[in-house]
Amino acid sequence: MNDFNANLELQHIYLEAYAERYHSLRQYFEAYYCYRHGLITRQGKPDWGQIFQFAPHSHSAKACTDKKQCVRELWLPLSVLVGRLKALVRDDELTVEAIQDLLDDALHYVIVSREEWNALKKNGWVENMPAEFYQPQNPHYQDPHDRFTRLGIAFEQAAFMR
Repeated sequence: MNDFNANLELQHIYLEAYAERYHSLRQYFEAYYCYRHGLITRQGKPDWGQIFQFAPHSHSAKACTDKKQCVRELWLPLSVLVGRLKALVRDDELTVEAIQDLLDDALHYVIVSREEWNALKKNGWVENMPAEFYQPQNPHYQDPHDRFTRLGIAFEQAAFMR
């Protein structure tokens, strides 16, 4: 059933992207992520709260004793994910399968401490990557670790981080 629901979310994303209604994608991304990883309630609904137990934690977030001091953050900012979807639309390569490949590769969450999140926000890196991420000649080009590494945010190892 989770696969069915995940596929349904992919179709929602397809329709929204095809209609160029990118502002509502966050909710579909999150629902897809939850279904894809089995993070659901007993009623079969996506449960974003389970992301806090499932996603890799920064070392600082792991040390937090108060859950309210932790923030879930996209590994790549929403603007990057939406930008990649826009490129699929632009190149006339938008398919449900292409969206699934994109999200399975790039849609991940991490848990950071509120202090780390505030540092990301202060640098403008909650919704954007550092400029070097977009510069092909730069050694940090397309490096998803870069915004965290620059701030000294380290994580427990996760398969997608390798």
